[in-house]
Amino acid sequence: MIARSFTVSVALGLVRHLSCVAAIAGVAVTFAAPVHAQEAGAAGTDPKREPVVYTFTVDVAEDLAGKFRPTFVKPEHTQPERGSFFVTEGRVFPAGTIEGDGATFNPNRSGHIGVFICRGTHLVAASEIPAASWWVETTQLFVLGRQAREQLTTEGLEGSGTLTRVVTGGTGNFAGWIGEQHQTFLGFNPTGGVNLRVTFILRPPAKSADSKP
Repeated sequence: MIARSFTVSVALGLVRHLSCVAAIAGVAVTFAAPVHAQEAGAAGTDPKREPVVYTFTVDVAEDLAGKFRPTFVKPEHTQPERGSFFVTEGRVFPAGTIEGDGATFNPNRSGHIGVFICRGTHLVAASEIPAASWWVETTQLFVLGRQAREQLTTEGLEGSGTLTRVVTGGTGNFAGWIGEQHQTFLGFNPTGGVNLRVTFILRPPAKSADSKP
């Protein structure tokens, strides 16, 4: 589905609602809608029936050595196996901060715009990473901005390549927003943690039948 940037009143209303997010988090944002939505408006039908899409991208660097804490399925295990639970953490940076695979990127460097917190369950043993397609199933929390008012939560698979996850909700100006997260594995940093490029494709809360225009 092709999309074009809005330059009309619908987009302006969203910009007023979300401009503080971009200013605080330092992310580039794009407001877009399907082409057929604009064509419908030109034909005299109601363009509000088509969803407005809000998109932005960030980089994530996990601090595995300092923040990763796993459980073991059996006492004799020396590595996480399938079924092991874990919690980990990292920092969120503006898109493009991590160059290439980020093999020398320090996840604790300055310039971050948020914090990444992740908990989940191993689907394969640690020794099968990165060869396996799917590594873990996780819940992620993105805490954006200095005051932590803007947050997004996602759920889904993590692994090699690019995977699509579900955006389950948010707080602050993201309250009620849902959509998709496209997560691309870039490589591993010196702590052993993953480097990710994450794109959020969000839709605003739907108006209720009782809401006034």
